[in-house]
Amino acid sequence: MKTKTSTILIILAIALAVASLFFLVRKALPSRSLSQAQTMKDWVHASGGTLKVMVSYPEELHSGEKNLITVTYEADPALEAYLEKGYTFDAELSAPKSVITPQKRMMIPIEKGRQIFIWELEPFAPVGLEATIQMAMGDSNLNGAYAITPQITFNLDFKVAEQKLLSPDNSLKIGLALLASAGLLFGFSFLFKQKEVKTRR
Repeated sequence: MKTKTSTILIILAIALAVASLFFLVRKALPSRSLSQAQTMKDWVHASGGTLKVMVSYPEELHSGEKNLITVTYEADPALEAYLEKGYTFDAELSAPKSVITPQKRMMIPIEKGRQIFIWELEPFAPVGLEATIQMAMGDSNLNGAYAITPQITFNLDFKVAEQKLLSPDNSLKIGLALLASAGLLFGFSFLFKQKEVKTRR
């Protein structure tokens, strides 16, 4: 008995839909991340307050890819009361044999509430990497003309692996492409089904 074209298309569409789930799930799975936290005392205006800082980063970096390092910081109530006097959050990331964007040193006005900024770290080669983040508070006139005088330091030891052939972003693109192809095949199967019904009449 000859297999109907519409049936073949439905089988192929289901296979593509199942395959797309593999890639979409891979994109959704988070990579393991680590974090460190410290506090800085106000030595600018001597408010007695502190700035709470947390650094989050992936356990493993991939060469040739942009790996994210997230810095979250927030003034406590004592420091918040003095923020109108003008404070600058000064942070510098040092990582040999890698590209840092947007720039290795960030100077951002400290405002009320939780604040976040992100570095993108792209290692040149799959070798171990030791990165250092130095942080300090300065007044509103801080311009980066002088080297940072750190109050706290984060030491980050990374494992660096080869660039993934199938990165999360590529997984998403492939998964969506397969899902779209499955939808098209379902559509074609419907058209062939209608044609087969008309042929019988």
